[in-house]
Amino acid sequence: MRIRMILPLSLVFSLALIGCAPQATSQSDLDTPEYHYRLGVRNLDSGDYQTASGAFRRSVNLDRKFALGWSGLGIAQAFLGNFEEGERSVDKGVSLDGKDPLTHVYRARFWIVNRGARGWFDKAEKSLEKSLKLDPGNEAAEFYLGEANFFAMDFDQAARQFGKVVALNGDYSDRADKRWAVAQKVVRARPGTDAGRKIALKSEISRADLAVLFAEELQLTKIMERTAAPSGPAVFQAPGAVAAASQTVVPADVAGSWAETWIMEVLKLGVFEVDPSGNFAPGVMVTRVDYAMAVLRILAIATKDDGLDTRYLGESPSRFSDVPSSHFAYSAMALCAERGIMKADLMTGRFNPAERVGGADALLIIREIQNSLRITF
Repeated sequence: MRIRMILPLSLVFSLALIGCAPQATSQSDLDTPEYHYRLGVRNLDSGDYQTASGAFRRSVNLDRKFALGWSGLGIAQAFLGNFEEGERSVDKGVSLDGKDPLTHVYRARFWIVNRGARGWFDKAEKSLEKSLKLDPGNEAAEFYLGEANFFAMDFDQAARQFGKVVALNGDYSDRADKRWAVAQKVVRARPGTDAGRKIALKSEISRADLAVLFAEELQLTKIMERTAAPSGPAVFQAPGAVAAASQTVVPADVAGSWAETWIMEVLKLGVFEVDPSGNFAPGVMVTRVDYAMAVLRILAIATKDDGLDTRYLGESPSRFSDVPSSHFAYSAMALCAERGIMKADLMTGRFNPAERVGGADALLIIREIQNSLRITF
């Protein structure tokens, strides 16, 4: 009995385009596999994965046995969500030149991008170990070993690994230094919940993420219970807090959201507000001024100090080189700076209110809030 294999049409078409098409002919001295590969790497680093994919594809069309072209193509495909094609491409790169340590680094990078897959860390680590066996101290392999540990949420090991790359003082030193700083922040923040550890991985966080952090990592409800007057129930007074506490209507853009429970918890506590149309905007990214305003509300409610909302308005001179003391959120920013919760840039004096907040910084701020309130759990 003969067994027929039926492949999806999209896969057949893809294989025909890449694996079976005739080799392209160079149209110029610059139309070389190496040139297109370098172009692909630049676009990969800048986040233009579509252009990177096209450049890598051209490199392998010009030379079907160009291993690094296949490896780079696999990474671009992974970033574009084409994991099956990406895995085939990085594997082909290794099969064409498994003695090049960089092909193993690319395969590890593929698994770091595809970290939702089962066993991704073991596969990435194994590829990086092969790379380092071929080339001990290979800077790229050492750097991505740090990345793998970071996304596996082993932040201590990630920090040590990035520090090791910084000490090598090579091409990866600058990017390793930035990643080292992030990993060290997470280590210092000591996230105590799965939510905290997962949000620590993010380069920027949404309002929904921050609601989860306040509810889970900061344990905001417990803070309010502890700071409530002992003679009666927890009644929190702060600008807008009473109205928020009686809020029972779920905002239209929150109903059914994965974060609905956490968002409603912080809304009822008065830490967040809805916009004039009644929406919460859970997907909007949090800026430093947004976070400062939330911190002000937390401290005002917890300390029952209504005056915090306007305490620093109009002071002269302004504490910040980029924010006048007449700014509507100036008191929030000044309060955070004065208590060491959020700091201005030491060199420029800028608060940078529009800058987005990353997960590691969000966690550190939570620790500073707890320190300010002298509360531990």
